Amino acid sequence: MRLLLVEDDGDIAETLVAFLERQGFVVDLAPSLAIARAAVLGNDFDLVLLDRLLPDGDGVSLIAFAAARSRPQRFVLLTALADIDDKLAGLESGAHDYVIKPFEPRELLARIRNALRHRIDAPREVKRLGALVHDVDSGVFFVDGEPLTLRRTEALVLEALMSRPGAPVSRESLEARVYGYDKFVSSNSLESQVSRLRKNLAEKTGQVRIQSIRGVGYRLIEE
Repeated sequence: MRLLLVEDDGDIAETLVAFLERQGFVVDLAPSLAIARAAVLGNDFDLVLLDRLLPDGDGVSLIAFAAARSRPQRFVLLTALADIDDKLAGLESGAHDYVIKPFEPRELLARIRNALRHRIDAPREVKRLGALVHDVDSGVFFVDGEPLTLRRTEALVLEALMSRPGAPVSRESLEARVYGYDKFVSSNSLESQVSRLRKNLAEKTGQVRIQSIRGVGYRLIEE
């Protein structure tokens, strides 16, 4: 079995590689997100052990990166981020398991073996427009490989627009997606969500923007 360990802490990496090799695994080491991306594109691994706090970004973005390039992997997140929201975000991104540092090596070994029992799924459904990527299965958005943090209502608007990039989406469809069909919605509620979403997108990329279509609604376009 061949594993990829994505870990920038030299002491942890050295200890973990030695332990896993004693268990019969072949282990490749990537100390950064950039090296991990190249490794995933050029090699086949049975499982990727993935730190989140890497020097060049959040390791969880590697999951969407691999899926977008039809390189599905088994991922086990191995991180010091212990908050429940971090854990949920990691699992919802498509990871098979989430192990919090510090960890007991034998427990990690059991979790690795459990993850290896699961088949590597077919590529996840991913939509792309310029620098913007939507992992449909998890609902997570990425810009240039980095997670885009949005409020729930903003994410629902972007999800609807991203379902048909470049095509008009009516106000009624967006309001139904965000608020439901049977809710009263004030005239400026949707505009507020779109305004915040535009600001968030503009802060991350100039390649993608929301265009208003008079009397119809909105559409997502690539500059």
